[in-house]
Amino acid sequence: MAQWKFMIGVCCALFLVACAPKSRTYEKTASAALPANSGTALGQAANRLGDPKDGRSGIKLISDGEEALVSRLLLAAAAERTIDAQYYLLHNDPTGHLFAASLLQAADRGVRVRLLLDDMDTSSYDAMTAALDNHKNIEIRLFNPFWRDQSLLIAGITDFKRINRRMHNKSMTADNVFTIVGGRNIGAEYFLARQEMNYADLDVLAAGPVVREVSRSFDSYWNSEFAVPARAVVGEPEEFDLSDARGRLKELVEEAKQTQYGAALRKSAQENFADGALSLDWLPAKLYADPPSKAAGLDSSDPVLASQLLPYFENARSEVNIVSAYFVPRNNGVKWLTELERRGVDVKVVTNSLASNDVAPVYAHYAKKRRALLRGGVELYELRPDAYQVQRRGINWAQSRSGLHSKAFAVDDRYLFVGSFNWDPRSVNINTEMGILIGSPALTAQTMGALDDALPAYTYHVTLEQAGQLRWTTRDDDGNVLEYESEPTGSAWDHIVSGFLSILPIGSQL
Repeated sequence: MAQWKFMIGVCCALFLVACAPKSRTYEKTASAALPANSGTALGQAANRLGDPKDGRSGIKLISDGEEALVSRLLLAAAAERTIDAQYYLLHNDPTGHLFAASLLQAADRGVRVRLLLDDMDTSSYDAMTAALDNHKNIEIRLFNPFWRDQSLLIAGITDFKRINRRMHNKSMTADNVFTIVGGRNIGAEYFLARQEMNYADLDVLAAGPVVREVSRSFDSYWNSEFAVPARAVVGEPEEFDLSDARGRLKELVEEAKQTQYGAALRKSAQENFADGALSLDWLPAKLYADPPSKAAGLDSSDPVLASQLLPYFENARSEVNIVSAYFVPRNNGVKWLTELERRGVDVKVVTNSLASNDVAPVYAHYAKKRRALLRGGVELYELRPDAYQVQRRGINWAQSRSGLHSKAFAVDDRYLFVGSFNWDPRSVNINTEMGILIGSPALTAQTMGALDDALPAYTYHVTLEQAGQLRWTTRDDDGNVLEYESEPTGSAWDHIVSGFLSILPIGSQL
């Protein structure tokens, strides 16, 4: 028996050694953002838009999905020197094709393109990645990659601590003059282009000093040990080469242009970015971002994003408004939010309902904290899954489900934050995040006022009755009040699954 135990132990040890992460070697050259040049088209545009050169940044909030995609495509089309793009997801769909084609066209004009993608979901794009990376003006790096010569199962067993940490940052910067930072990845559902489900989201288009802060953050990620040249991960082009990629993208872009969504993009470009249509508010703004070392769980002299934002809440005087697609307050989070209420600070949280949430465990672990939050005075609103039924472009998308993907907060009508940071343990402790904090009472009040106007019809207001029963309240199209004494969204099966997930000890990973 002892001999068998010994043999089993030896076999297990050999298996673990065989499956242990390999030491990888590859060539990588450091690079940095190029200085902004006022002589470029984008530099001249920033000046025309009123850059006061006094430390304030030009700010425009973008909530509309079509406008959000158009703004990225137009930045790429106008760039003359550099494009730096950093994203968590780049989907192999029409919006991803439009985005990739815009980068390729810029590179063909001589623009240096640096594309940094988290490797969470890029494998379906490997062939295109390999081909585009062969362009002399394009360099693609994959952050914290899943090595293609190792199965996901083996990686999950032997390398979980590393691959569990993802780069959730989202930014695109052109000529170091304009940047877009916010909650959107590159994919149809983020730009109102998917029939099954579309997200409500928020970006900041910015010019001025905050752009240079975004560029410095990008450089720190780009040159970090976690950013691996795409060629070392996906290999040389095999399925098709750069010429084939150019032809494929041209065909895919032409197909997209012929759709009603393509027509909607052209209309959005005319309405929002034609001569004289674009304006910026010049305001104090600052980038807050996690250091790339957070991706390895390493201690760093640079504080993580959550700790950088904490003082704003500690100094709140009257109200805190939180919009978070994924809201998972742990016990300490509940205590912290309810303590704000005890200090006289009104706390309001807008998040997803059961049917609008696309990550079931997140909803399950939020739901079990609802009563504690409500008892502590926190206001809760949950997005209705039919909030933004898309019935445009000649297509009846009445069954299109809505979801909240925005990540924003406001403090005292003084500060507004927009970025990639969710109020969940994953954003706080595991993933890297970024966002722009804007110091403007006027813009903050305007944005929160628009939110308050939308809440009655687009969300369920969750309240707690004296007997401890939850109640959901909303309004129909005619303004009539609708009340529910049980959760109004989700199927019976959804409720069963949610109940089961809520008891699993996975809250720290959500």
